[in-house]
Amino acid sequence: MRAIVKPNILLFFPDQHRGDWTGYFGTQGVRTPNLDRLAARGQVFRNALTPSPLCSPARACMAAVAPYDAQPVKHNQHDVDPAEPNLYQALRDAGYQVLGCGKFDLLKGSMDWGESGRHGEGDDAKIHQLGFTDGIDNAGKHDFVIGQGKGRAEPFQAFLRDNDLLDIHLDDYTGRTGRQRANYTNTAPTPLPDFAYGDNWIAGNGLKLLDGVTDDAPWFLQVNFNGPHEPMDVTASMQARWPDPDLPPPVASSQYDATAHLAIRANYAAMIENIDRHLGSYLDYLASRGYGDRTVVIYASDHGEMLGDHDRWGKVVPYQPSVHIPLVMAGPGIDAQPDCDAWVDLVDVAATVLHLAGADFPAGKGQVLTAGALASRKVVGLGGWRTIYEDGMKYVHNFDPEAARGSVASDFDPAETHAALFDLHNDPHERENLVVDEPETASRLRQALLETVEENHA
Repeated sequence: MRAIVKPNILLFFPDQHRGDWTGYFGTQGVRTPNLDRLAARGQVFRNALTPSPLCSPARACMAAVAPYDAQPVKHNQHDVDPAEPNLYQALRDAGYQVLGCGKFDLLKGSMDWGESGRHGEGDDAKIHQLGFTDGIDNAGKHDFVIGQGKGRAEPFQAFLRDNDLLDIHLDDYTGRTGRQRANYTNTAPTPLPDFAYGDNWIAGNGLKLLDGVTDDAPWFLQVNFNGPHEPMDVTASMQARWPDPDLPPPVASSQYDATAHLAIRANYAAMIENIDRHLGSYLDYLASRGYGDRTVVIYASDHGEMLGDHDRWGKVVPYQPSVHIPLVMAGPGIDAQPDCDAWVDLVDVAATVLHLAGADFPAGKGQVLTAGALASRKVVGLGGWRTIYEDGMKYVHNFDPEAARGSVASDFDPAETHAALFDLHNDPHERENLVVDEPETASRLRQALLETVEENHA
């Protein structure tokens, strides 16, 4: 890798984009041409992981540059404390213009966005306390409706109201929530026009922020898309691009029929394709302003999406579709390389951003992804379960496959009640638990997991 000095940094950060649903990964029928071009001129990390498969903890881990057990945000009701050092403050202190738009989920518990999306006004606004010099934080898809019911002001709400679309959007969401998993099975297009679709509005906000940057300091911009998070609400024009989808069926599924699954998956793919379209627009914008050869572009996601695999939906569980994320980096100092198969995560992404920016963050625990040899072990966790990866093996500690939500609210217990061991090289879909067949491997990884968790707690 070549040494670089103070590049601009663009982080495209969709919500719930599972790692295998990209064109470069080779998943049948998925269309991400702009991401694929980025991958071709940069570095793909095929085994990238979230440190925790839930929105706030995953994003908090990246902000704290620390794994799940080394930072305090354990679920979606916890906020990142602006008084604690974080990635964004470090970038600001290194001289960066630090910008963000979309669903931050760093202050998700408070739900105090305000119409400006700055969590207050003036210098004391929480968005500035977190380290951002400018930005617009909006609610996620479900928090938008919940916040509306609680009377909480929010920027997308104000935008829709100004365009006489707020009631239309809220009425549509009454058919996408509640029982029978309507957030997935309702695949009808949203009545919103394209200009008012959430991810299109978020993309526009990011470009407006870039219009305001000055050339006397480098900039960092994180664009946090709401999609491809459920509900499966796509616009009519997005859906029209998928009249005859050719997408893989779910793994180990006993729910719904093939037609229903294909409709759900087509809308998921359409949301990914729409985000990819915006990636292309941003790359064109960077070129038009002369930023193309001095901007590092990173594409990642907070966590994945089960999408019906193993009869699971959403995230919060240790299965690969939930914890595996896309990760591509390209730009100055990042040469085109063969795909990297090392286990890496969002903590490493944060450490790499700090390294690229020349920012000081002595408390950070991640590894720099452009620095050569990478560690071969990672731990992922949420609530009561943890899983450790080493080479091609994966050991899962205290996850009950029969549990509805994966013990999200539980505390970690080193005592073993449920255990699983998977050989991901030979069993990538995690169908065969080898914990009985390979007890020595299971015991070794269990001990390594417990030691790592204890170290992270220290």
